[in-house]
Amino acid sequence: MTCHLSPQRDTRSLDVRWIQDHISETVHHYRNGEDLYGEQMGAYAGRTELVRDGLSAGSLDLQITVLRPSDDGLYVCTVGDADAYDEAIVDLEVSVWVLIS
Repeated sequence: MTCHLSPQRDTRSLDVRWIQDHISETVHHYRNGEDLYGEQMGAYAGRTELVRDGLSAGSLDLQITVLRPSDDGLYVCTVGDADAYDEAIVDLEVSVWVLIS
């Protein structure tokens, strides 16, 4: 899922949190260069990663592996520090394909 700061800013020292909107639970939390798993929903344990490649350019992209139908829905990407706070809403649509042979 994509989230990006504008104007572009190094995000490695910020507090970044991805939240599943309809239940307001933490999907992934990153602060000051570290992933924090203490508040992460059990359903996402071992399945999320903040993509590090773009952090210095303001990218806050989150990768969720092994997508499940329950992952479908709205997510809130929040970012902040002592001086500012902002958020964006991202809609993840999970499609399920059934193969009949």
